[in-house]
Amino acid sequence: MKSRQPNLHYFFLFLLTLVGFSSCSKGTDINEIVPYTRISYSDYTNYYPDLNEIGKGVYFGPDKPFNSSAGYLNHGIYIVNTGSDFIAMDATCTHDPESDNHILLKKDDPNFGFCPDCESEFVFLNGGMIHKGPAKFSLRNYKVIYNPETTEIRITN
Repeated sequence: MKSRQPNLHYFFLFLLTLVGFSSCSKGTDINEIVPYTRISYSDYTNYYPDLNEIGKGVYFGPDKPFNSSAGYLNHGIYIVNTGSDFIAMDATCTHDPESDNHILLKKDDPNFGFCPDCESEFVFLNGGMIHKGPAKFSLRNYKVIYNPETTEIRITN
């Protein structure tokens, strides 16, 4: 009977080690998935009537007027009106951040974005949360400062 007890100790030690290593996996933070890119953008929402629609993603990138860095690898950013505030997120897919493509608006529902490479879908109103994979992480969000009196919107890190 005594010979079984040390085996039980080894089993629990093995189990504890396994849990310890599996909980420390790298690449589970959005800051590791989509690398830091300095964002400093300012504009006025009254120039963009689509920003009045709640939940609709409005794309700002290198192919649109943008006076600053346009997100990671120049993929651009999306700005979304939540009804009470604004959210800004990088248009880089978290499944393959190094892709040449960026998140696009779904034609049938502009409240969602999709990756043309992996077909992951993201909900803009929820800050770019995943709606359908294979992406496992939400879109990277940026800080938004909005002044309703002047309609100025500022996006920063």
